Amino acid sequence: MEIIRGSEADDAVLARHYLALWESYGTPSDHYFSDAVERVIAFTSDARAQRELGVFLAKNGNDVVGSVACSTYQSPHPDVITPRFRKLGDIWSVFVEPRARQRGVRRALVDRATEHLRSIGCTTAVLHSSDAGERVYAGAGFKLAKEMRLDLHGEGTV
Repeated sequence: MEIIRGSEADDAVLARHYLALWESYGTPSDHYFSDAVERVIAFTSDARAQRELGVFLAKNGNDVVGSVACSTYQSPHPDVITPRFRKLGDIWSVFVEPRARQRGVRRALVDRATEHLRSIGCTTAVLHSSDAGERVYAGAGFKLAKEMRLDLHGEGTV
């Protein structure tokens, strides 16, 4: 297995993997936008142009068995700290095909993403994990951080 840098030509693979993540969480098909793939590709294109995107693929021969995307973090808040002291990197869409799981692929992808973020001057890497991924990410040095949520619709979908 090797980890290679992806390009714009791989955006459809990344989009497929990103949606597969949501499916693995049990997201019902009627919750997706009809143009979900196009939305992921547009987000990826924007991140490539504006936020120093890195896309990496795990390949076993010609078979792509996993992917990860990372970029500088797009804060929803005013950024008042200079990048020298606070430049957040965001790791998103860590996906490994079921047939390749439990073989260190996810860890190799995350390691490559953190290398990319370090190379572009990020001071901290942020990643949102599923319960299943917490142990792997903790093993890579990630720490749990506080985030609080409130379900405003009362549907339990926080």
